[in-house]
Amino acid sequence: MTTSITRRHLLGGAAAGAALLAMPRLSSAATWPARPITAVLGFPAGGGLDAYVRLLSPFLSEKLGTQILVENRTGANGNIATQKVVEAKADGYTVLFSTASAMAAASYAFPDLSFNPIADLEHITLATQSSYVLLVNKETPANSWDEFVALAKTEPGKLVHACAGVGSVNHLLGELLSQRAGIQLNTVQYKGGAPAMTDLLANQAQCTFISVGQAEPYVKAGQLKAILNCAPKRAEQLPDTPASTEFGLADVDQMSFWISASAPKGTPPEIIQALQKAIKDSYANPDLTDRMAKAGLTPVGSTPEEFMAKLNADHALYGKIIKDSNLTF
Repeated sequence: MTTSITRRHLLGGAAAGAALLAMPRLSSAATWPARPITAVLGFPAGGGLDAYVRLLSPFLSEKLGTQILVENRTGANGNIATQKVVEAKADGYTVLFSTASAMAAASYAFPDLSFNPIADLEHITLATQSSYVLLVNKETPANSWDEFVALAKTEPGKLVHACAGVGSVNHLLGELLSQRAGIQLNTVQYKGGAPAMTDLLANQAQCTFISVGQAEPYVKAGQLKAILNCAPKRAEQLPDTPASTEFGLADVDQMSFWISASAPKGTPPEIIQALQKAIKDSYANPDLTDRMAKAGLTPVGSTPEEFMAKLNADHALYGKIIKDSNLTF
């Protein structure tokens, strides 16, 4: 079991060792990477994050000239993995790949965390993103967003929103859409996306939000109905599904599924820049981007500064949604 540490320990240790470690760290940066890099993931194999990192790894390995080892450190909605990287050596050999739920929403959903995912890491890049799609099961008598809203207003609190994670973006997106549409959903928390989808397919739940890449096969097989793409425009994979901006639903298009890369606080800036460049340059390979497109993922590869702007904006929006919804965790 991972031992939790306090912010005092983190700050005290950093201050005490800063002067002593500065020279060796800069020296090691010049020869980096000299051994494999571990990519730490907070979610299990088979999910969207895991699939993306394993897809990226061989291309990233080629760019960096070293092996990428993938480690799934699951639990607490990604927080166990985040803590592992917060505590890791700032030498460029440990990289956290994470999601909006674990990076921008975690401090609200888990107020007792001993670390701050935004302040206690060096952020490398917004690696990729995808829109969320509102899915409803076949038995729900709503085939469009307007029909869904009308049904929800007729039966307040009856439509079950299958949510995979308390305080997750999936959860908060349901709250935001409810605010914008003036409806009330019955949000039920599940222990992951798989059991949520099982109940949705069995009509034990009526709706959920998943990324467009995950939604596409269910929709094309006729198993579920996609009625809203939470994005500025329609998705290529689901062109018949209208975008949230078509209905004037403010801020909903900002609630995207995204994957980021971060490193321990104090990682040399040369290494941060090299990692960001390697991820972005990997996207020049059409084999990678074609596979990403099939998964509904848009390559980004932003600068650290651009990602910080997105991270802070999302964090602020999530806080506002929680406040306006009177959510407590």
